Amino acid sequence: MVTLLLLLACAPATNDPGETGGTGDTGVSDTDTGSNIIGGDTSPDTDDTGEQKDTADDERDEAAYEAFYDPETVQVLTIGITAADQALMDTEAEAERAAHPDNPTYSYVTASVTINDELIENVGVRYKGKGSFQYWSEKPSLKVKFDEFEAGRRYAGLKRVNLDNMVGDASMSRAVVGYHLWREAGMAAPQANYAQVYVSVDGAAPEYLGLYTNLEELDSVWVSRNFDDDGGDLWEGLDSADFTSAGVTHFALAAGEGDVAALDHVRRALQGHGEDFYEDANDVLDMENFLDFWTLSIATGNRGGYPFHLGGFYTYYNPEDERLVFSPGSMEESFDTGTPVYAAYVTGSVAAFCLYYDDTCPDRYRAALTESVDFYESSDILAFAEATQVLSDAAMQDDSRKNLNGTPLTTSEVSQARDKLNYRIEMYPDWLRDRQGL
Repeated sequence: MVTLLLLLACAPATNDPGETGGTGDTGVSDTDTGSNIIGGDTSPDTDDTGEQKDTADDERDEAAYEAFYDPETVQVLTIGITAADQALMDTEAEAERAAHPDNPTYSYVTASVTINDELIENVGVRYKGKGSFQYWSEKPSLKVKFDEFEAGRRYAGLKRVNLDNMVGDASMSRAVVGYHLWREAGMAAPQANYAQVYVSVDGAAPEYLGLYTNLEELDSVWVSRNFDDDGGDLWEGLDSADFTSAGVTHFALAAGEGDVAALDHVRRALQGHGEDFYEDANDVLDMENFLDFWTLSIATGNRGGYPFHLGGFYTYYNPEDERLVFSPGSMEESFDTGTPVYAAYVTGSVAAFCLYYDDTCPDRYRAALTESVDFYESSDILAFAEATQVLSDAAMQDDSRKNLNGTPLTTSEVSQARDKLNYRIEMYPDWLRDRQGL
């Protein structure tokens, strides 16, 4: 487990985009998909030649990937774009959000991106987000796609980069901290660290957009890094996604071929379960994984995703055993004590069947929950949170665009929110044991 206690001793100064590296010491997420079932950025992952990269290329990519998501580094990215393309993005977004407020989609424009002094030209840049959406004049969430205009191109082996504006989180911490804990638990989850983001319009001096979450894209590259067999489909659960007749239409393809029949097979198996739901479900879902996913969501107070909310998750059809596994898709509501996360409050059908249609599954759930809470308590998550906040403090203070859903935030307000978050992180295990009767 990575420990950042040494960073607590000092807070690094904010970098200008021309300086070397990040801040000197060192990525639901909103959806990237279109309409129901098949959509999103699903471009092929092989280059035009189909040739395998050599080992040296793989090693360079791996080193660059580790550096890009190093939790002890704040990345520095500068988007180079024309004023005309900025205006085009604004015009399209205004029309799209008016026509499709529940599921807006945005087009890529040609831009450049400089990542820690490495210039990459002719990349795609677009807006991202629904509830967190903001324009260039505010603090926009952005997606950079390296192969939008040059097939097969990657940076650090990545096809895309998500730059999330964190406007739903006054502490500007939850995603970085929450995803760290999931990965430490051995769950498949995206990497996330901090980035300072700048924009240069028509070649002018870069303007600081602010402190962002640098969030890994859940796509075919991510699948290959997290699963031995990467030939399956990765689905994003959008709003109302569930394994019911209506809910199964609210999955969007994030990677793979898009075998809709496989999802419907899961739905039929779950809805037609016998008296032993756990064993029947385990034929089509990795139920041990689901219980870990469910209870770690409780242990992190992540009430914004499945099974408490129908959406905010990913599921991968693993060809290795022909079952689905689950991954989180959002962390902005993690460590939240505002809404109880008792098992009785589930809305997702898998958890509901487990609790109410199987005599043994509730006991399995409670055992998994105890294990998740024990893991949380033994982790270094509080030290990690405090250290990353120190690491990002100067960049946060310099972020004049920081806001909470459009309301400007002061440095003092962010610091207070971080203190409150850290208090919750510390007290959460005891709080949960009391409320869950563990």
